[in-house]
Amino acid sequence: IYDGSWFQLPRVEDPVRSIGETDFVYISHIHPDHYDPAFLRRYFEKHGEKLVLIADHQPNHLARKLAGDGFRFEIVDEFGHYEIGNTLLSIMPHKTGSASDIDSALIVETTREGRRHCIVNANDIVFDDSTRRELKRRAGEVDILLCGYTGAGPFPQTYFDLDDPDLIVAADQKKKSFFDRYKALVEVIDAKINIPFAGKYLLGGKLVGLNDCRGVADPIEVLDFDDRAVVLADDGGYIDTGELEPVGVRTVPYREPDKKKRLQEIAAYSMDYERLFNLEESGQLPVRRLLALAARRAVARSEVEGDYFYCFRLTGEILVVNANRHGDGSITTFANNETLPSPRSEIRIDIRYLFGLLTHVYHWNNAEVGSQFTVRRFPNQLNRAAQRFLNFLAV
Repeated sequence: IYDGSWFQLPRVEDPVRSIGETDFVYISHIHPDHYDPAFLRRYFEKHGEKLVLIADHQPNHLARKLAGDGFRFEIVDEFGHYEIGNTLLSIMPHKTGSASDIDSALIVETTREGRRHCIVNANDIVFDDSTRRELKRRAGEVDILLCGYTGAGPFPQTYFDLDDPDLIVAADQKKKSFFDRYKALVEVIDAKINIPFAGKYLLGGKLVGLNDCRGVADPIEVLDFDDRAVVLADDGGYIDTGELEPVGVRTVPYREPDKKKRLQEIAAYSMDYERLFNLEESGQLPVRRLLALAARRAVARSEVEGDYFYCFRLTGEILVVNANRHGDGSITTFANNETLPSPRSEIRIDIRYLFGLLTHVYHWNNAEVGSQFTVRRFPNQLNRAAQRFLNFLAV
């Protein structure tokens, strides 16, 4: 997934069998590690078509994608619920006011033998204090919380040279910051059992060298500081909301020989764009013209107040786009030896992939999460509005 860059650790041989038959399918958001249309079709071929439930977002990128892929779905009202027997499902969309909002949390509650049982899946939401408390208000007393514990984004591995000592420092800081986010969420939700999940992926193909500097933790590291945490065994572990006794757990790290073998397996894979486009013919791609069209469209939807420059280095020249929402979206050309404006992000990317992104064959957010291009920021500071600008940079 992620256009060929992400691989499972460990490999899941038959996910359709592992999941078994369900009553419905909940999809939290559009990222391909959560919504995979190819897998969904395989699952429906085996178990029959199921209703897909999604969050109430405006704009609803996932709804548009599901409709285009031909799936039947229902948007669950933000303040309503979906009922199956005596089980209620509520979906809380994560809303920040940005057009790039996509994620959601799921609350499942049922009553058995006079007692309410509740499970919350927080997915990939980046919580602030108000969002944590809103989730707690909606969920009430929680038996089991499933939540993130580590970050799977492109920072820091695509923002530093591999020999830069600041890379290791940034990776360690990232790891600790996500542990702090985990601690803040479990403290507010106060579930009886916390299950740290997701994040177990490896970068493959030509990106295998980035794996050791991603700042990604193993979920069993959470066991060192959370006595309510349970790490279920891969492909078979489970826990019931009644007894709250897990069956099948993992308490030790993956063996280094197994990880090394997996890395060797995935190192030979090509990225999707490498298989789709011939490098020898890439000079014919009309990237400059497409970038000019895409820039005007992106600036019209930009959330960036003030100047922020994106710099794309092509053969013999650098094309610069100002993400300022009050600008006209025009492109400025710089020679390779000229001083570039700041603040800026310099994007280093294969021209074939850039063509695919500008034409919407691929999507910038997936490219970013997949570590498919590198960035050098001047100054090296996060500007979230500027980072979201790339989501709109397509014709």
